Amino acid sequence: MGLEQNNEQHYREVVDKFHDPAADYVMTTRDYVLRPTVVAAAITITLPPVAEAKGRFYTILTRGAVTGTLTITVQDNDDSEDWVTDIPFDGPRQGAIFYSDGLKWAINFVGVRAVSYTSARIDAATVIRADVAQLILTGASAVNMAEAVRYTLFSDVLVGVWANAITGILNFNDSGYVTGLAGAICAELDLPAGTIPGGSGTYCCYEAELNFPTSFVGGGVPVSFFCLNVWGGTVAQFDDFGLLFDITGVTIATTHFMQVNTAADATHALRCRINGTLYYIMLTDTGA
Repeated sequence: MGLEQNNEQHYREVVDKFHDPAADYVMTTRDYVLRPTVVAAAITITLPPVAEAKGRFYTILTRGAVTGTLTITVQDNDDSEDWVTDIPFDGPRQGAIFYSDGLKWAINFVGVRAVSYTSARIDAATVIRADVAQLILTGASAVNMAEAVRYTLFSDVLVGVWANAITGILNFNDSGYVTGLAGAICAELDLPAGTIPGGSGTYCCYEAELNFPTSFVGGGVPVSFFCLNVWGGTVAQFDDFGLLFDITGVTIATTHFMQVNTAADATHALRCRINGTLYYIMLTDTGA
């Protein structure tokens, strides 16, 4: 059977070649299914040549003792367009589906891993984003409900230390910093520009709800809408310069957001900043 006939046979049939490397491995075009396992040291998986793999899909899913140090890193053959960075997997059941169009690898992450992206861009033309979830509604309705993204953590067992459905971490490491505004989580709400007064609804950048089911036995444990914790070796900086909140764009007058008032004596105060000016929220522990 000649080479051309071999190629024709290959494209007519799916050759499901499975491999489970435990050390550095360079894939061939026939390595369609990989389940790499870390044993004692981090390993690297090299994808097949992008041109030779044209039109083919490859799945790589980690298993075994994959951790933050015992990683499995996937790299290309230094031959594909727009390969941003090598892809590290640092936990079991992480992986991706790789598709070659002959020039570039298209990557769809699967398992417990979502998106990993590295950018060295420094231009101001567009925003650098790792991922976008966009829901566009085109049908008017007074009764429908919509969510662009939902993250739900279900637990019917005891969870210790902490549990979060969503975590936003903005890490500047040793040398990073910001000259504008930095926020681990940003909520932006663009109000309707139509002619309906107020849009006939209630709007807020952040909505928090607490559900106390009938069978809940609190036992006196604290429950709050916000739990704020300041930590770190130089936490005293917050004592000297920290604010409860920082808001701009409001006016100070009676019946406005910022009231003019003559408060009675208070035992404590919390500092905040409004329109660039420091103010203090008066507190008392007398229950007046």
